[in-house]
Amino acid sequence: METLKKKFIIILLIFSFINLNGQDFLKSSTATGNGTTINNSKNWTDVVTTNIDVTGVTKVLVTASLNMRPDGSNDNGREANYRIKSNDLTIGDSGVIKRQLIKNSEVGVESWGIGTLVHIFDVSSVASPTSISFTLEHSNKGVSQTGRNVYTSVRLTAVALTTTSNNYELSNDVKRISTDVTTTSATFESLLGSTTNNINLPNEGDIYVVASINSRSNGTNNLAEYKLEYSSNGGANWFDLGKPVKRSMINNFDDGIISLVGLKQGLTAGSDYQFRISHRRVSGTNTIFTNNVNLVAIALSHNGGGYFPSFYSEVGSIGVDITGVGTAASDVTSTTFTTTSDIGSEKPDTYVSSQFLLSASNLSVSPDERMRGSNQLFLNNGGVDLTENKYYRYIPDNDNFGSGGTIGLAENLDSNSLYTIGMKHSIDFVSNSTSDETLTTSEVILAGFQLFDKPNSTLGIIDEETFEKKYLLYKSYENIEFKSDDPIDATIRIYNSIGQLMESKSISNKREITISNLNYKGIVFVSIELSEGIFIKKMLL
Repeated sequence: METLKKKFIIILLIFSFINLNGQDFLKSSTATGNGTTINNSKNWTDVVTTNIDVTGVTKVLVTASLNMRPDGSNDNGREANYRIKSNDLTIGDSGVIKRQLIKNSEVGVESWGIGTLVHIFDVSSVASPTSISFTLEHSNKGVSQTGRNVYTSVRLTAVALTTTSNNYELSNDVKRISTDVTTTSATFESLLGSTTNNINLPNEGDIYVVASINSRSNGTNNLAEYKLEYSSNGGANWFDLGKPVKRSMINNFDDGIISLVGLKQGLTAGSDYQFRISHRRVSGTNTIFTNNVNLVAIALSHNGGGYFPSFYSEVGSIGVDITGVGTAASDVTSTTFTTTSDIGSEKPDTYVSSQFLLSASNLSVSPDERMRGSNQLFLNNGGVDLTENKYYRYIPDNDNFGSGGTIGLAENLDSNSLYTIGMKHSIDFVSNSTSDETLTTSEVILAGFQLFDKPNSTLGIIDEETFEKKYLLYKSYENIEFKSDDPIDATIRIYNSIGQLMESKSISNKREITISNLNYKGIVFVSIELSEGIFIKKMLL
């Protein structure tokens, strides 16, 4: 009875340690701003800056959610260019993404465009502790003329990919393609160079994927389409992820931005997950050029046994309609999530992203009708909606398809509260309106994840007799050895006598783990996380 009681106390202790270390979070920051490019200049200028503490951090996800339009009296087109950079780093920037803008003189329409830019920065070379800044810059790289400028509004968001308390790094990868990849295929082809390295999911959880893409053609009236794909077996087989998005190209200068979002939920632990982009030409006779691609993939669980809760909602190809200028904004899609607990004085934050496809119907051609539609994210916990800024998109005719995307951060939410998150749309202006014009928002993905984790508590305790039928755990000199009869996925964690995590190591499809160089004398608690449960043992080093 005494032995059983001691074992029970040890189990309670170790679960307390796991739970304590499982309460972790990702540091983040966000800022909004706007600006206009320099008159008669191609120089880069700052639009907005955000600062983030990178103490103990290896990688940072940085995203920009962009809304742009021509500015100034010049009637020629603009080439809006964007990049994210940090003056605190010497390793370059996000790479450029661009958006061609025609000059439309119709007041109220204004040729608005939408886009995103995503990247993962390596900050491991930054001396710690320190805070670093990231800045979104813009420039009109077209012909420099007076009054030929670009106005941009932006939300810039940074999320550390290393947890704050225990320094668990989330498995991640970014692929950048800065040269043209072409296609004339009517069926989807994988985008050469876009396949990520393997993403390791140390325990059951989700993987988040996001991409920003430039697309154009070498002729008029072409339609291209893009989608995300995933593999769970190292690239042997590929499957669709999320929804495809189209983009119309009106001429050979029409560089535009495609935004894609994906979330693969409920995955088992493993290290063979890969992601890529595919593209095709839907209609037209000219070559499709894809470049300035950034593809990001991030595992939403970590080696401490915790995971970051996610949410997901989608709308298919039929979409959701709204008719009439001045009609009250209506819901496109929504979903709910429950926030995590506070961690000390820190309140929960949630990262939010979306993709969508915009089109119009009932736009007259005599006289010409042109539309400015808008999409807007909202958040509600039973009170008044908290709304993001509207993102506007110009739609010139009934045959035009426009890609849209937004990314942001909801900060300081109430803990343990049910929130509804969603997207609304509206028709903000139509030139020569006859009141029957319709905006359709389709191929919607609304996805995100909380930045405070939860411990993975779905696993039960494995008793010693059951454990020893298949596994061996022992001390060899100063090392701790774990061996299995068969190849397995497992994570071993070592805690000292006061519950601090000293070491964590995972294997995938292997038979053994060795923990060495602990430089510690005394009692430790060893936790082995397996697919069938957790085994815990007290050892003396």
